Amino acid sequence: MTVLTLPREIIDTLRKLQSIDDEIREVRQARDEMIGNLDRLQRVLSHLDRELSDKREKLAEAETWHTKKSGELEIERDKLLRSKAKLSGVNKSREYVAVNRELDSVRRNIAQREDEVGRLNAAIEEFRATIDAEDHKVSDLRVQATEASASNADELASMNAAIEVVEVRRRQIEEGLERRLVRRYAKISEARDGRAVSPVIDATCTGCNMVLQPRFVEILLRCSSLVQCPHCNRFLFMETTHDADGNVVPQ
Repeated sequence: MTVLTLPREIIDTLRKLQSIDDEIREVRQARDEMIGNLDRLQRVLSHLDRELSDKREKLAEAETWHTKKSGELEIERDKLLRSKAKLSGVNKSREYVAVNRELDSVRRNIAQREDEVGRLNAAIEEFRATIDAEDHKVSDLRVQATEASASNADELASMNAAIEVVEVRRRQIEEGLERRLVRRYAKISEARDGRAVSPVIDATCTGCNMVLQPRFVEILLRCSSLVQCPHCNRFLFMETTHDADGNVVPQ
């Protein structure tokens, strides 16, 4: 393709380039937002999985502690049986008093152990119910994530294909411009939120609202050369028409 040299053709081509960049940016934003939503959902799932894992570890520790306390309770109950058997064979009053004291101590220990085991039972059951409920929620959320990923796969592929088609058009348009001009356009576009080309209205750059000197307006009217805003550096253009005498004037 022949490289363009006329200012009017160059600015028209830069405007087309900006329009295509807007189109690409819009599709990319929609695609990136969709990918971002899926990524956030996966991060939430990972966080919930870690929390569930921690809770299961704590439940396992509580169950181990429950087993230990249940074992201690059984030991105390065995002591009670032995003490009762011992009491039935006591003849002397002093020994009888001592064994009764031993029985009272064992009974207190049993009551304490039963209370501990009972409270542990209640806490473990409540904790287990909480984990089960959260596990169901995570499972439902995982199903939603899988369905969202599957349903969005085709749309993401379509978006990527659309971007590729537009980028081919963009490269074709770039071929009509000098490489240094394309690089300058890209640099300005990056620095100015994707707006490298701006119209001039009432002698004012609409990109930065700077009022232009009359000589710049004259150049734009005649379209004798490319004009960049002295303030924001954007490429400028002016929509023109002709008056009754055939003079070029702003629209």
